Amino acid sequence: MYHIYEGPKVIAGSIITMGRDHTKQRLIDQDVSVIKPGEPLTESQLLMAGSKLYDHTGVFDWAEMDPKRQITTQSTEDVVVRVHEAKRNQITYGFGFEVINRGGSIPSGTVALPNLPPIGLPPNFTTSQMTFYGPRGTFQYTRNNVGGKGASLSLTGFAGRLDQRGAAYYIVPDFRWSPWKATTSASADRNEENPLFSSQQELASLQLQRPLDKAQKNTLFLRYSFTQTDLTRLLILDLVPAKDQHVRLSTLSANLTRDTRDNPLDEHKGVLRSAELDMNAMKLGSSVNFAKFTGQAAFYKQGFHNIVFANSLRIGLAQPYANSRVPLSEEFFTGGGNSLRGFPLNGAGPQRPVNVCPKGETKCKSFISVPSGGNELLLINAEARIPLAIKMGLSLVPFYDGGNVFPTVGFHDFTSLYSNNVGLGIRYATPVGPVRIDLGRNLNPIQGINATQYFISIGQAF
Repeated sequence: MYHIYEGPKVIAGSIITMGRDHTKQRLIDQDVSVIKPGEPLTESQLLMAGSKLYDHTGVFDWAEMDPKRQITTQSTEDVVVRVHEAKRNQITYGFGFEVINRGGSIPSGTVALPNLPPIGLPPNFTTSQMTFYGPRGTFQYTRNNVGGKGASLSLTGFAGRLDQRGAAYYIVPDFRWSPWKATTSASADRNEENPLFSSQQELASLQLQRPLDKAQKNTLFLRYSFTQTDLTRLLILDLVPAKDQHVRLSTLSANLTRDTRDNPLDEHKGVLRSAELDMNAMKLGSSVNFAKFTGQAAFYKQGFHNIVFANSLRIGLAQPYANSRVPLSEEFFTGGGNSLRGFPLNGAGPQRPVNVCPKGETKCKSFISVPSGGNELLLINAEARIPLAIKMGLSLVPFYDGGNVFPTVGFHDFTSLYSNNVGLGIRYATPVGPVRIDLGRNLNPIQGINATQYFISIGQAF
């Protein structure tokens, strides 16, 4: 039996702000706009408006909204917004001394080029892993609530003997007081840690994003980025064609995403759909002309006995125009724990032989097989996440992965290159996401690549 006693109907009066110093009043007004003077006042409105004030990272230490007086018999009451502004400037720095072998964090016998999959080297190939020593330092400066509009500016830097990098970020949550969020970034990196090559990369980008509905399930992203990558001191010249060792990209991008998943780390129901179109043009400053499309559609449904059926389709197309090409770093690679689980990481697709000679030799006959990538990608993933009664949070997952990367657009050699992968996995739910162990078998094995692979990670495969 429920006894319901209605309280008085209270109309919102004036909205009073206390504690504001540097913050623009318009920023607070936007967050509390759910409460409108002259309309009924509810507790849920107060809680919603108070939580929105916390969405502005680094602006307020705390914020709360309450009626000016305790509600008793009055029919109209003012609302008081109390805020305490956070510290606006933060500086962190550190100094040290390092002794480092050239090789950095790259595993022995492996070379990992920027934007390309790691490649195993033959045991007879040796590199000079010299030891370097010298000072190192880090620095970060953050300015919160720039201009009182909730924007943030961050400058970071690192300098070591073999690696130097710097970056700047400027984030505006309400660009020109609109629903758009703007993120501007610039970075530069110079790295000589790898014993096989040196790299230098500069990046600048501007991204605008906004939700298209009140529930914020549909989001539109617009982005422009400029990237320049230079590889030098490359000891194995055949790994990267000479024309792709110095690449400049000027990219216009648009992305539309719909995400209704109940939990992005461990989905039980909902959908994830996304489509992105990138355009690179020499007229914009790029060194190549090509367009690139990537799309994904993933569906999650919980059925009988709480079994979750998960399905995903991913497609990628990269097409040059005006007699240009797609750089190797922008081609598609696949294989691994989140795509085709019968292949090692990015080890699927067409392979090409690369002559690897020890230092000082030029006519050796030592070859390794290297993924060559492709201009077309097709991935089909399906799995059933079956809860096990023996332990809460434990589940058994049979899965199927199909697809591959293809050299050119149009699914040429589709039948010969399409790969079928099946396997079985175990999941155990934790607060940070499910711990995942997958064992995959490639039903279309490739010479030189183990047809059975296992993966251990956190989070679902897709």
